[in-house]
Amino acid sequence: MYSNKIEFAVQMTCESCVNAVKKSVENVPGIKNIDVNLETKSVIIETNLPTLEVQKRLEESGRKVALRGYGGSVAGVTILEAFGRNVKGVIRFEQATKNYCIIDGTVDGLSPGEYQAAIHECGDISQGCKSVGEVYSNIGSIKAESSGRATFRLEDDKVKLGDVIGRSFVISEKSENGNQQSIACGVIARSAGLFENPKTICACDGVTIWNEKVGPKSTL
Repeated sequence: MYSNKIEFAVQMTCESCVNAVKKSVENVPGIKNIDVNLETKSVIIETNLPTLEVQKRLEESGRKVALRGYGGSVAGVTILEAFGRNVKGVIRFEQATKNYCIIDGTVDGLSPGEYQAAIHECGDISQGCKSVGEVYSNIGSIKAESSGRATFRLEDDKVKLGDVIGRSFVISEKSENGNQQSIACGVIARSAGLFENPKTICACDGVTIWNEKVGPKSTL
């Protein structure tokens, strides 16, 4: 299994914070290397675990944590939209080697069960998931737990990230008759790799990365 590096911004103010952060991820199976920088408030972790799982571990230190960069210089992201359903998710991509792409995702709002993940030909979501074209590459099955959340990390030897930027990622329901109904989709776009996102304040709304989860309290 290939590992990749994930960069997190972690709200640290002293060496005690650094020690707490290190302790939260030490001796965790699947986490290989940890690099903590107090000056830049940055934590880089080499792992083969899903991003969400690593972030939860870091948050156990009691510090606020935000994802800052994923993988190397060739990274991508999809924000899933459900168009009428309360399904949402984020899928991240990294071209780990010439022959393998890591696909790491979290999807919420699903009914428990198995779903099919695939990349479709087009990045046109003007008509929701109806206008994304035919399947370009089947990624595989993902499973939603009783909470409605599916967390997954897949390695694909057919997908080349440079070839799928601008296409769409689709989650479909599996039916008993073998047909599939698309329930959520999004366009695959380039995203920040390691060290490519130094911001602490969002230029679009002035909200710090620590408060982006709750959004701005007012708009000027």
